[in-house]
Amino acid sequence: MGILRKLILKEWFKFFAGSVIALFLLVSVANLISGFLRGNVTATEVMINHFIEIPGYLNKIFPVSCLMASLFSINKLKTRSELTAIFAAGYSRKNYIIDLIFASLIVTIVQFMMTSYISPFFKSQRENLISESTHKFSNLKSQGLRSSTIGSGKMWYRSDDYFIAFTNYNQIKKELYNVTLYKLSADSYLEEIQAMQKVYWEKGIWIGKNVIKLDGLNLKSFPKAEENKENIINLYETPEELRQIEADITILNIVKLWKYIDQLKTSGININEYMVLFYDKFANSIICIIFAILASVSVFNPNRRSSSFGKNIAAVFFFTILYWLVYSYLIELGNNSKVPPIAATFTVPIAFTIILIVIFSRNRKLAK
Repeated sequence: MGILRKLILKEWFKFFAGSVIALFLLVSVANLISGFLRGNVTATEVMINHFIEIPGYLNKIFPVSCLMASLFSINKLKTRSELTAIFAAGYSRKNYIIDLIFASLIVTIVQFMMTSYISPFFKSQRENLISESTHKFSNLKSQGLRSSTIGSGKMWYRSDDYFIAFTNYNQIKKELYNVTLYKLSADSYLEEIQAMQKVYWEKGIWIGKNVIKLDGLNLKSFPKAEENKENIINLYETPEELRQIEADITILNIVKLWKYIDQLKTSGININEYMVLFYDKFANSIICIIFAILASVSVFNPNRRSSSFGKNIAAVFFFTILYWLVYSYLIELGNNSKVPPIAATFTVPIAFTIILIVIFSRNRKLAK
């Protein structure tokens, strides 16, 4: 039985590796050509940016590769009548599917590590490797986020002559919470600090609420303290730009992201959008197992004459496209707080799992 398991896993991983390489080359060529056509970047910067984005590309490639690995490895064994021989030798379909689950589980773990740690780390290094990267590559969402301090639960952003730190930005109300503004002088010395309970957008200007202002910090005299219930705040960024800035919380690994979410929760801020991002790291990894099993249902019909490979491909890819369309739609609903985050991320995986359970229960006699 060990020889049969080795054959099954060898064929699966061979097709998995081939699918990853083929899809990665396809994506790489498209993105590199797009990058080289930009007039404001050098070839070196394009290559560095491509290297940084590799974990993100693989996160999308791995689930599809799991599907293709199961589909093509089973078809190859069918074509050579090896699948029939395997089952005739007493190796059950149940064991075959368990082998595929084991293989896809390894990919799932790698996928989770890339999504949760490797990809955020690579993204966090972009600005250090490429100067003004957010202005050079239009596909990048961040508009200047420099760092995040989890201990204070705040996101930091640097503009031309100030730093701003805030706990959270409410996209719907256009409000920043727990804001601290550090203004710099022309020679880059700290000259003013403003601490505010919140800053909100009204009639084209930013207004701070419960403002405490310390002025003249760059002078030799003691700073002047001033308190106002409301005051106009001179920020250059529009609400849309701030939305894009906060989108770069994707540079946080899963542990830091959870701490950031916990900090927001204690502040009484709506965390649905961030919980969707957190749960997505798990759901997006589980997809690898689901896709691998989805393409394995043809083992219940091992005779190559009584099954159509073309129909199997069409059916599997139909469900795959359906999966991504529905999943993307639910993620959007979760981001807008129209459905709970856990429902937005796990409804579709659970639904597909139920479908697979139904299929296998109907063929449970053959699975033995």
